[in-house]
Amino acid sequence: MRSPIFRRYWVGAFLSFVGSWIQNVAQSWLVYDLTRSEFLLGMVGFVQGLPMLFAPVGGALADRWNRRQILLITQSLFALSALTLAVLTYTGLVRYEYILALVLLNGIVLAVDLPTRQSLVAYLVPREDLANGIALNAAAFHTARILGPALGGLLLEWAGPAPCFFINALSFGAILLALATIRVQSATDGQAQRGLIQSLREGIEFVRVRRGLLLLWLNVLVLSMFGLPYLVLLPVFAEEVLQIGKTGLGQLYTFAGIGSLLGLLLTARLGGEVPRGWLIIIAANGFAWSVLGFSMVSHPSLAKGLILLAGMFGIMQLVSTNTALQTAAPDHLRGRVVSLHTWAINAPAPFASLMIGKLAQQWGASAAVAGCVSVCIAFAVVLGFIKEVRRVG
Repeated sequence: MRSPIFRRYWVGAFLSFVGSWIQNVAQSWLVYDLTRSEFLLGMVGFVQGLPMLFAPVGGALADRWNRRQILLITQSLFALSALTLAVLTYTGLVRYEYILALVLLNGIVLAVDLPTRQSLVAYLVPREDLANGIALNAAAFHTARILGPALGGLLLEWAGPAPCFFINALSFGAILLALATIRVQSATDGQAQRGLIQSLREGIEFVRVRRGLLLLWLNVLVLSMFGLPYLVLLPVFAEEVLQIGKTGLGQLYTFAGIGSLLGLLLTARLGGEVPRGWLIIIAANGFAWSVLGFSMVSHPSLAKGLILLAGMFGIMQLVSTNTALQTAAPDHLRGRVVSLHTWAINAPAPFASLMIGKLAQQWGASAAVAGCVSVCIAFAVVLGFIKEVRRVG
């Protein structure tokens, strides 16, 4: 926070994240209210996440073009999408198909925006502050994850979904204003540009030959495919399992956000004392067992406590892996290496959303989540026996 450029960017990003979380709560509830189908709710996640298969292309573009200019375009498109959804909902013209089209647009834009935004941090802070910059960048998202869903749940209860979408559209003005004050180089970092395919191969090869980093990357992939999809079914848990309604749905998201913030603080506190590999092994096991417990309880207070733990251990895995990759990567490869982390988080999400929606339709939400997270439990146990993972510093 000593850097005024980073400070302005952080505040702008935080405010836009609050708006996005407000929309997430309202959008998930609106979809379930329109369709009453767990599978169609999962389909929204599938459509939005499908373009993230091409996140490495977004990382390659971030290493070639001016990151600030990319983000000005992507954030403007997000704002326009939210405003369109607000107008459709307010006028009563909203349909499930229109929501699918807008989330597909958001997914395409996000495939470029996310690796660009994450790799931008290295150009806003001195290299010795990079680990803290990454943690604070994640803290902006997850602090907003506490406030946004709580506000979204209340606003959804009081005024309906349209105001939630409109507030999100306005919130992007904060990050656009911050980006207008930032100057960033064209991102080639003094390296000769190669063809796009060759550029992608360089980023993949960097991670592939480092077995510890590769296995941590695979852990993120497993987490995204079999662990995080429980979030897709939170509207179902809120209404049918826990019976806590719209406000309760916002509270579930909020407790997950509180856990994530605690996880960030704990990661920062332990970062210099515990090797990142061991931290990820502990967090992977903690996350998997917490989600399994969440799937089995019907008492709202127990569910909130377990989702808090899941949020804490989940973010510890993701931030520690991201930091390990960015610390190891040279400047000219950072966008591509970060995009592989982004890809591992987001590329499985569309297929995971479809899977969890279909399983919930056949087995029920609780059994679907328990079955999926069992894969995370098995992989987390295996990680602890691999010395290359334990040695990642």
